[in-house]
Amino acid sequence: MNDQVWWFVARSTGLVAYVLRGVAVIGGLLLSARPFGRTPPPEWTLDWHRFVGALSVVFTAVHLVAIYADSYIEFGLDDLFVPFASEWRPVAVGLGVLALYLLLAVEITSLLRRRLSRRLWRRVHYLSVPTFALATAHLLMAGDDASNSIVLLTVGVLIGATMLLLGFRVAQLGRPRFLRDERRRGM
Repeated sequence: MNDQVWWFVARSTGLVAYVLRGVAVIGGLLLSARPFGRTPPPEWTLDWHRFVGALSVVFTAVHLVAIYADSYIEFGLDDLFVPFASEWRPVAVGLGVLALYLLLAVEITSLLRRRLSRRLWRRVHYLSVPTFALATAHLLMAGDDASNSIVLLTVGVLIGATMLLLGFRVAQLGRPRFLRDERRRGM
């Protein structure tokens, strides 16, 4: 087996995990903001959102295993799980570690949603956007592919879609509740 296999696995799974996380955030904003009304159906969007979110956790886990297994830069468990402990690009890796912990908080509370108050679940779920922001900074600062035009285009599209939907959602929150409720009922 080639010495660089783990490095390629780390790069590719990191990129896939990032895209999946961005798509999951966009899916969550589509669910909460409903910019297109009930199209696509909320049930379908919720299933898709949950699946993509879980898949992003899986790819993040494989990303961490590959980084640990790669022998080019020796990463210990403290480098992977203690923010800013890494000697290699400590800020970039530290932001990735923080993104990991926020991602785990969002995903674990989502799995426990039925056992948590709606208020607590929602407050933790709001961390999805900062998680995506930290993951973006991690990719751009630590990723070897950060200067690749396709990667930059993908990052730009995901950030643009997220910001557009987030702006739409925030604008909705500024409207009186009865107007928001009328829109949901299709009035």
